Amino acid sequence: MHIERTTDVWEYDGSYYGFLTVVYHAFKKNSFPEMILTPETSVETLFLSEWIDTNEKIAKKMYERLVQRVRKENVQFIVEGFYCSLKNKERCLLEAIYLALTSKDLLTNHLGHPAILALQKSIQALFSEVHLFTGFVRFEYIGTLLYSQITPKHFSLPFLCPHFARRYPNETLMIYDETHRLLAMIEQSHIRFIENTDPPAFQTHDSEQDIQQNWRTFLQAVTIDERKNERVQLSHLPKRFRGNMIDFQ
Repeated sequence: MHIERTTDVWEYDGSYYGFLTVVYHAFKKNSFPEMILTPETSVETLFLSEWIDTNEKIAKKMYERLVQRVRKENVQFIVEGFYCSLKNKERCLLEAIYLALTSKDLLTNHLGHPAILALQKSIQALFSEVHLFTGFVRFEYIGTLLYSQITPKHFSLPFLCPHFARRYPNETLMIYDETHRLLAMIEQSHIRFIENTDPPAFQTHDSEQDIQQNWRTFLQAVTIDERKNERVQLSHLPKRFRGNMIDFQ
């Protein structure tokens, strides 16, 4: 399989199905563009781009072909790579897919390839953030449900929800990702998402406000000022996680 590397610039809507449509066109033309932009990244460049319309039917077929022809570990690597925060990740993913199709080896065994190494580092950063959020997410009762807001750097919410679905199997939870405007709803361990939405408007009940105030009072009571160490505290709890934690409000 010969793929020509061109100087073309493509643009798509940024969705997963949109990316799979791009993959279809790349392999159909046997050519990879130099850059693949989204509406968010296109404003940062002056390059003229060719728009690729998302085709859900083609995207599903493309995914089925990948599942049939590529090792499941490599399919998972590609999916996780799409949700990581990496500049020009789509171009790296095209190289990863080409390598997965032409080799039966694990992609993680090809860290000498710049695209694979960049994706691997970004995926590690994604799951590191997911791990941290399992301890830093703070819920509050809104009626009968538990609600939380987070501001992640990466597209962490879909990977974070299964943890809380297992942890609270009998609860109804909502988590809103401010960065990506994504709302997750977890009901009796069933997870669903609402994309491109504003945060839900709630009014915190007096009982919940009392609980939060009691928690702050407890934290102040057990704090020993003479033993405060801001440097150590920052290493365990970076400031970027504190904005949505009632402990620091």
